[in-house]
Amino acid sequence: MRSPIADIPQPAPADSSVELLRTQQDLRQAKDAVLALRAKLEELQGEREGAVQQAMAVSQDEIRQLRHTVQTLRDELQTLQATKEESVQVAVAAGHDEARQLHATIAALRTELEQAVSQGGQDLETQSRAGRDEIRQLHETIISLRTEMEKPHGR
Repeated sequence: MRSPIADIPQPAPADSSVELLRTQQDLRQAKDAVLALRAKLEELQGEREGAVQQAMAVSQDEIRQLRHTVQTLRDELQTLQATKEESVQVAVAAGHDEARQLHATIAALRTELEQAVSQGGQDLETQSRAGRDEIRQLHETIISLRTEMEKPHGR
């Protein structure tokens, strides 16, 4: 029996250096392909990292802008609340002032009315007394005139 290895033709010594040269060329081409693929992979990873960093920068900028907007709106809201509170205080103070003025006016009018009523009462009493005095004087005048009229006639 023959061995299967014996059936494989053995290359001639000149063929083996050509084969070695081809293998080395194939190996060099494979190494070059690996280096090219590695460079392309590193380039893609760099682009991906750049895109991630760009997206992160955009996100951070948007977050910063939103925080600034939130702070601005808070400040605006606080200003509006302070303005509203001030307006309310001014309105309340004006209302209290107006109420105080109205109370003072009411008190002054009440005093004036009481004085007018009192004066009116005094004036009425004075006029009533003057009227009674006048009536009394008129009665006395009538009596005096009657007495004088009756004297000459002898009564």
